[in-house]
Amino acid sequence: MVPLLRIPQLRLYILGDALSNFGDFALFLAMAIWVKTLTGSTTAAGLVMFAFAGGSLLLPVSGLLVDRFRRRPLLAGSYLSSAAVVLPLLLVRDSGDIWMIYVIMFLYGALGSVTGPAQNAFLPSVVPEDRLGDANGVVQSLRGLLRVFSPIIGAGLFAWLGAEAVVVLDAAVFVLAAASIALMKVTESAPTPTSEPWVAETTGGLRFLRGNATLRGLVVACALTMLVIGFYESIGFAVVTEGLGRAATFLAVLGAVQAVGTIIGGATAGAVIRRTSELKLVVIALAMVAASSLLLTTPIVAVVIAGMLVLGISTPWIVIGATTALQRSTPEDLRGRVFAAFEFGVTVPQVASIAVGASLIALLDYRVLLLVVCGVVLASAAFLATKRAVPAVAASEDADAAEADVPSGDDQVTVPAGDKA
Repeated sequence: MVPLLRIPQLRLYILGDALSNFGDFALFLAMAIWVKTLTGSTTAAGLVMFAFAGGSLLLPVSGLLVDRFRRRPLLAGSYLSSAAVVLPLLLVRDSGDIWMIYVIMFLYGALGSVTGPAQNAFLPSVVPEDRLGDANGVVQSLRGLLRVFSPIIGAGLFAWLGAEAVVVLDAAVFVLAAASIALMKVTESAPTPTSEPWVAETTGGLRFLRGNATLRGLVVACALTMLVIGFYESIGFAVVTEGLGRAATFLAVLGAVQAVGTIIGGATAGAVIRRTSELKLVVIALAMVAASSLLLTTPIVAVVIAGMLVLGISTPWIVIGATTALQRSTPEDLRGRVFAAFEFGVTVPQVASIAVGASLIALLDYRVLLLVVCGVVLASAAFLATKRAVPAVAASEDADAAEADVPSGDDQVTVPAGDKA
């Protein structure tokens, strides 16, 4: 992993990704707390995340946008747009302005539907193909840590200085993220124009996934997993309070253990891919999620902690395996739409599972829900294990450029950036 970080352009990419994710995770919880403070309604606070998730409905169109412009300027522009979008939140004063928070969070989510596919489609232009697994591992490790600690920072800043401070911080980190991407010097292939009708172009990623049996199986397995993985959002409290008989604050300890697992998972994913394959990494990770679900059913603290560690390792493995497989097997001019289709296919089930889990936890013992998670995830792993590995697409110009941009040491080696689209 350390040699990989000697690539100057990758360091800038990771900095931009880390800053943008810090801004995201710090803002989400703070906005929900703000709405709760202004209205006194838990339901109104929950609608903040619902509004943000609504932006993902634009993923199919966002994917086409990613494939029609060079990814580096598009990504920098998306970061800057996110900074601009949140600033009107400074105008919110009382409960009568809550609608502004919902609208802005929807727009924020819509911009995120551009950022995600653009990041994944752009990374193969930054590192050689055989280092994609390691690069995705670094990114996922940092995201896992940020997912744990950024909301705490955002909530703490809200309590200390108010919502306005969180908004300003979020805008500032997105400006810095845009600057880090703008400083990158990579060669990107010019977007490939087509004569296809707009609808056919927009659905190109979906058709590509549907036409490839292995990638189709990967999407199905991940979607089925996401259909139950959202149960963890509600199960966690029950595991701590009912299963272990501890105060709800003990959930922070389990979160820290999961964060450690995330670091381990991100650091080891690339090595596992080299010894097996991207698909096998996902299969192994799904089996580990099933095992962790069983461990969480016990009333023994040490066993539950082990389960959270296993869950922490396996979650980034799923993301890294799927992301790397798509990056390596998708033509460069389709990557944006393919990743948009994939994200849409897993985001919708995940959002639905969070809502379903919140309802079922009031009706069923949490151990029953964990057994459901175990069964569904095991079925997904077994289904995916029947699929053959997908060969990588022929090396494209961006992959060649990434090879050329790898320095032997810390000295920066630059490749002239292409003209903007």
